[in-house]
Amino acid sequence: MNSLRARLIVGVVGLVTVIWLGVTLAAWIETRHETEEILDAHLAQAAALLTAFVGHEPDELDEHLPTNRYLHKVTFQVWDGGRSLLVHSANAPDHRLSASDQGFSDARFDGHRWRVFSQWSGDGRYLVQVGETFDTRDDISRELAGHLLAPLGVALPLLALALALLIGRGLRPLTTLAEDIGRRDANRLDQVDTARAPRELKPVLDRLNQLFARLSRSIELERRFTADAAHELRTPLAAMRTHAQVAQGATAADERDAALAHVIEATDRATRLVEQLLTLARLEAPSASQAFVACDLRQIAVTTLAAAAPAALAKQIEIELTDGPSVSVPGDPTLLGVLLRNLIDNAVRYSPPQVGVGVTAGLGAAGEPFVAVIDQGPGIPPAERSRVLDRFHRIAGNAESGSGLGLSIAARIVELHGARLELDSGPDGKGLCARVVFSPRASS
Repeated sequence: MNSLRARLIVGVVGLVTVIWLGVTLAAWIETRHETEEILDAHLAQAAALLTAFVGHEPDELDEHLPTNRYLHKVTFQVWDGGRSLLVHSANAPDHRLSASDQGFSDARFDGHRWRVFSQWSGDGRYLVQVGETFDTRDDISRELAGHLLAPLGVALPLLALALALLIGRGLRPLTTLAEDIGRRDANRLDQVDTARAPRELKPVLDRLNQLFARLSRSIELERRFTADAAHELRTPLAAMRTHAQVAQGATAADERDAALAHVIEATDRATRLVEQLLTLARLEAPSASQAFVACDLRQIAVTTLAAAAPAALAKQIEIELTDGPSVSVPGDPTLLGVLLRNLIDNAVRYSPPQVGVGVTAGLGAAGEPFVAVIDQGPGIPPAERSRVLDRFHRIAGNAESGSGLGLSIAARIVELHGARLELDSGPDGKGLCARVVFSPRASS
């Protein structure tokens, strides 16, 4: 029953059969009841006719009896005074059909059940009893039921055949759609035409087109990501090879040490790039936001600042965490640590020596939990603030080394936590303030 066509045919035919049988049963019961009343009326009429003939000679009475195929299933008696059998039909017994003297009653003789009607003549002298077998009534009822059910045996196969043709024709758009999708190759993700699609199929096709659009965007992003990653990795790998060759051919110790230092620097850059690429891959996983727990933003900031301190000290930059209350938000502590680390690394990287970088965690005026990193670097022009969140995008003319993945990773982590990342100028319009604002419900 995995076939939609089979389900529809079986369902409709089954429903029609049940309704037909129910209607037939109800009609049969009602017809049987009406038949019983009609046959009882016939018995009463027959008794009345016999009563009218009472007093005639028996032979003359026999001449007025009807002749048909049911005659042997109908019997009558005429009793003089209710005790002496005056006249009777050939199949009548020699005793009274029923002990009842008036009206309808049921009796049994000769191995059959009989319906009997008794009536006295007008002068009260003669008792007339007319009987009919119940077998006759059952035969009539069965014949009526057969006439009601007989069309069902012919109509149901015809109905099933008609339904198969009609449903097959109605489901033809599904077959056409399946053939159209089957002819597509893996790279064809254009929209399915819905102009001529049936109304019932349009919601499915709309969702399918939305899926194609998402897949197309995802594949395009992955292609760009792969191309950009290959390009970014090519630079440090080429530098490593060049400096390694210089070190290999160097004759002076100073020259060799300098070349090896450049090799280590290029290796560190490639290592950081690979780590960021792995972080991005992890963030794209469907389960990236399924392990949220209560996280203390200030405690995460303290841990992240401790890890960033050596790089800041090497550049003579002081990192300061502003005093404030603890702020708890639901999230992944590891991802939130990566978020803060990227923001702080960017602040340290792009700030000039001998300045400060401030980190603040708290509640905003509207009760929104937030964490902010403020530096005194060159900042980001307003026109570039949306583009710097793209993968591998770097501001033109920036002399600092980097992969262009830090802010894109931060933006993805912010998205997973239902927060927003705001990039603005620092105090007095100098530097950059990167502020992550969480939903007010996050701290409840």
